[in-house]
Amino acid sequence: MQYEVKPASFLSCGEQLAADLYWPTQVTLPPVIVMANGFACERKFSLPDVAERFAEQGFVVILFDYRGFGESTGRPRELVSAKHHLQDWKNVIDQVKTWSHVNQKQLFLWGVSFSGGHVMTLASEVHDIKAIIALVPHVDGLASALRYPKKFLPQAFKLAIQDLWAARTGQTVSVPVVAKQGISCLACEGCYDAFMESVPENSTWVGHIPARILLEINTYRPTRIAKKIACPTLLIAAHDDQLIPIAATQKAAKKIKNIQYFEWEMTHFDVVHKQSDIFEQAIQTQLQFLKNHLI
Repeated sequence: MQYEVKPASFLSCGEQLAADLYWPTQVTLPPVIVMANGFACERKFSLPDVAERFAEQGFVVILFDYRGFGESTGRPRELVSAKHHLQDWKNVIDQVKTWSHVNQKQLFLWGVSFSGGHVMTLASEVHDIKAIIALVPHVDGLASALRYPKKFLPQAFKLAIQDLWAARTGQTVSVPVVAKQGISCLACEGCYDAFMESVPENSTWVGHIPARILLEINTYRPTRIAKKIACPTLLIAAHDDQLIPIAATQKAAKKIKNIQYFEWEMTHFDVVHKQSDIFEQAIQTQLQFLKNHLI
């Protein structure tokens, strides 16, 4: 099915969120999927490959950047904040709910990694969500923190405190998202190469973010609200996840009443990498789930 990609923007807390609309050209009142990327990622990182597959099947896809990321406005730049992200999601959803040219009864949310945790949280709070897809979701920041290399903990704590202090005067102390060596946010084995596969060659992505997230992420635990999720949920987990303990994902999944749960032999980043062996299987699984809930 043919589709067009159109630029768009959404207002959130006084800032403009940059977005791409993937719009099927031959569908009247199409269903809608709202998407945003994972930890410290921009919308152009791998997700266009996913969005186009949904658009080809007649879904309108709204793929947006959080404030401070990509072409969105907002400062501090590249601030990873669950609170801000969730505000951005809610503001995008509220504006989509005013559109008369889409099917308001068919509103889906899609997230991966950090944003996978967001769509779980949103599903527990926002009404009229048809279903959610959460791929390798961030379910428990405390559990994930136990995976962080212990040799970097003192420096990580120091940088996070310095950044929180600097924030009082509008400044930031940053830390690499990934690095070949030394301290970074995603410091587990294999994270650098896997993450960088998603970054387009022409990207202007900085690759450093305010260090306060190294403390704040420990308290973001969507698993605690999982039992409140009432809408149908597709959760795909990575058995060999470097960042999110599979036991934590299994525990969260068991709390969701209406769930389709898949656990595959893959790592955290494989599910959205077009070149991975699992990508096509993941797409087909998601499309089947979406079609099952169009009624």
